[in-house]
Amino acid sequence: FKGGLAMERRTLSITGYGIYVVSIASLKRFLSIKNVKSKNILQVFQNNPDLYFESLSEGIWIPILPIDCIDYDIMVGSDEIAQGNWENVFAYDGFNLDVEDGEIWIGSIGSFANFKVSEFKKAASDRLSYQTLDGETLNKGFRITLEKGKYRVSISGHKLHTNDDKTIYGYGFNFQKTPDFTGYNDPREDEKYTFNLSLYP
Repeated sequence: FKGGLAMERRTLSITGYGIYVVSIASLKRFLSIKNVKSKNILQVFQNNPDLYFESLSEGIWIPILPIDCIDYDIMVGSDEIAQGNWENVFAYDGFNLDVEDGEIWIGSIGSFANFKVSEFKKAASDRLSYQTLDGETLNKGFRITLEKGKYRVSISGHKLHTNDDKTIYGYGFNFQKTPDFTGYNDPREDEKYTFNLSLYP
C-alpha cells in the first residue's frame, strides 16, 4: 500500500456518525448498577444528561461525534501514529477511560443503538465485521489489548494524501495511565471540539 501505512491496518466503517471507545466490562457494570435495560444506549444517554455526564466522569466510554459516515484508519499509540506519513489535523486531550478487563473496543457508534454484550464477548477475533450485499467485508469495531486501570485518553485526527489523489482519514488514540480522574471533558461540546475531519481544509 503506497503512502507508508502500517501493514496491519484497522479500517473502521462508520454508521451512526460517530466512534466509541469503551471498556465493555465497565459499561456493563455501569448499566447494571443504573438498572438500564434498554439496548439503545445512545437514546438512554441522550434522554438522561445526568447519566451521560456521570458515564464520562467515571470513564465508562468516550463518544466521538458527529463525524462523516465513511472509512477511517484507527491508530493506537504514538508509534502507530508516527508510522504513516500522516498530516496532523487536531489533537484533544483529557478524556477519561476506565479499563476493567484488560481490553477496550474502538468502533462505530451505530452498534450502541442496539447494544449486545454477547457480540463483543463472543467475538472470535480482534474485530467485529459484517458483509455487505456485494460481499465486501466491513469492520465496525476493533479490540485493543490495554492493561487494566484508569487512563487519560488523547484523540488526534489525521489526513493522508495518496498517490492517486485520494484522501485517507484516520484517528489516533493515546492512552496514559492515571491514578485518579480529575474532572472530565465532554467530547460533545461542539464549541470546544471538532472531530469531523472533512470540515478541516
